[in-house]
Amino acid sequence: MKKIGIIKRLIVITLAVTLALGMLTGCKDKQVYSQEEVSKTEVVKIGDYTVYLDEMIVYAIQDFYLQGGDSATFDEVKDAYRKLTILSTLRENKIIYDVSQNNDLVLNEEDMAFVNQSINNFKAKIGQELLDRYGISDELLERLFYEQACVTKFENDMKNDLGKTIQEDLTKQYADIKFITFYYMTFPTVQVTDGQPTTDASGNYVYLSDAEKEQIKADAEEAAKRISEGEDYTAIAQEYGISSYCQETNGYTGAYGDEMNAVVDSLKDGEVSEPIESALGYNVIVMINSDDKNLKESYIYSVTSEGVESEFEKLRQMWLGTIEIDAEGDKIGTTWDDFDLKGLLVDMEEAGLVE
Repeated sequence: MKKIGIIKRLIVITLAVTLALGMLTGCKDKQVYSQEEVSKTEVVKIGDYTVYLDEMIVYAIQDFYLQGGDSATFDEVKDAYRKLTILSTLRENKIIYDVSQNNDLVLNEEDMAFVNQSINNFKAKIGQELLDRYGISDELLERLFYEQACVTKFENDMKNDLGKTIQEDLTKQYADIKFITFYYMTFPTVQVTDGQPTTDASGNYVYLSDAEKEQIKADAEEAAKRISEGEDYTAIAQEYGISSYCQETNGYTGAYGDEMNAVVDSLKDGEVSEPIESALGYNVIVMINSDDKNLKESYIYSVTSEGVESEFEKLRQMWLGTIEIDAEGDKIGTTWDDFDLKGLLVDMEEAGLVE
């Protein structure tokens, strides 16, 4: 497996009595770290690769800036900050960057322009003063933003490829299936309590009397006739007091029971079905669009999106498995545990960078 970009293993510098690892944090007029300190202080191993303190600090700054933070409650969730949102994100990015390079991904001119603009935006938002205070060099930012852009492009390319394949398969699958939009009216033959069908102690529906059911059927037949003659179906629903049991809905032919499928497949735009008896009453269907192509496109897009997310997560887990991780054993010494992460958050809060 190829090494990650420009990362090279540097000589470990032992900081005298580890004093520099926490001192002066929060002092705006003094430097917390020099570039030499943070660029030579090893923090964690990721496979064969070594990550240094300056890179960890940039990831911490990005996390606080994008996700927010609160120094007042920091101690309650400090492990989540340190291990999950910062160190874990860095590990995942490094591994997927490595995979992208093994797949020969390169950034084109447009991508590089985006990288440079992202660096300029980052420096403008975070401010040179804070970056200098923590020893963050332009060279480091160029490398990190390049790597992060490669990760983003690689992931997007994979998602696009997955989306294209899934969409093509679904388009073929539903080529001969019509998607429909219709108004579904129910004239209930069950007793209704607070808008819900009433049931007895055994859970069975409590029906109206036979005479009442006959009247309900007659109402449904009359309503269907009036709608077929041009009257507005929503006005009819209000007139018969069944608006709460009616709705515009959609689906596709073949998705229902045999009787329902036969009915919706036979109706053209504007046509109305005869009343269909069901367990809850008599149903009348008003066909609004018997071949809703926009609905089909939306459905395929939605299913494609869900499929992409599911399949991409499988790929992502496979990529992350290419480098074995020991969450605690991979850390080098106690540098990251000792780093004054709260102090960095305070500095960012005072600079107005964290809400």
